[in-house]
Amino acid sequence: MLIELYVGTLTRYYSEQWQNGHTRNGHPSPFSGPPDPNRINDPVELQGIIAGWLEEASLKLKEHLRDPLTWQEGMRDDWEVASLGFDGFGATMLLAAYSVTGYTPRPPSFNKDWGKDPAMELIKQAKNRNPVWELMNCSLWLPCAFPFGIGMKDPAGQPIRAGSIDLLWSALLALNEGNWKASHEQIMSWNGIELAEGTDFDTQARFGFSVFYRMSRLALERRLPLKLHF
Repeated sequence: MLIELYVGTLTRYYSEQWQNGHTRNGHPSPFSGPPDPNRINDPVELQGIIAGWLEEASLKLKEHLRDPLTWQEGMRDDWEVASLGFDGFGATMLLAAYSVTGYTPRPPSFNKDWGKDPAMELIKQAKNRNPVWELMNCSLWLPCAFPFGIGMKDPAGQPIRAGSIDLLWSALLALNEGNWKASHEQIMSWNGIELAEGTDFDTQARFGFSVFYRMSRLALERRLPLKLHF
């Protein structure tokens, strides 16, 4: 299953002018499925749509923002994409669930039906929102600082959960501190892990975490959105 993290402008993302696993394998578009005749992918038109979306989002979050949501949009070239895969993504989410709930024991191997894992069931039932889980359980992170994940619609009108890239970075640092206390160099080396059938849970979690870590750092430094792409 194709699961990737994209750092870059939303204009470039929704215009489909970026490469990912599909395009590298010869597919014409990063968006799976048949072409949608109603899809808007003209960058000029999209930039106007996204500007309006940002204005609406800023109004919705105005009580929690020091400044309106703003960054340089358009067809900037400083974009990047990294592959998580189903196992890397799922293991990272399970890592977050086990870390914030304290549930034990952790699984020795990755459960492909991870949505029904005991730690996931426990966090779904929790009455109080955990900030680390709130930030991990999003599909779009914006270059700003608001204190929680929030349900909203993306520029294409699809329901999503969005969070702050600043606070996602803090959540990742907390996960590292609670699990490995690894150095920056160690975490970056985990990007080279090759997952295979039978890879243990912690190894898969380290790989997925390192991809989140590297891409979040890029988004933080460049002040650009981070988008989870399925």
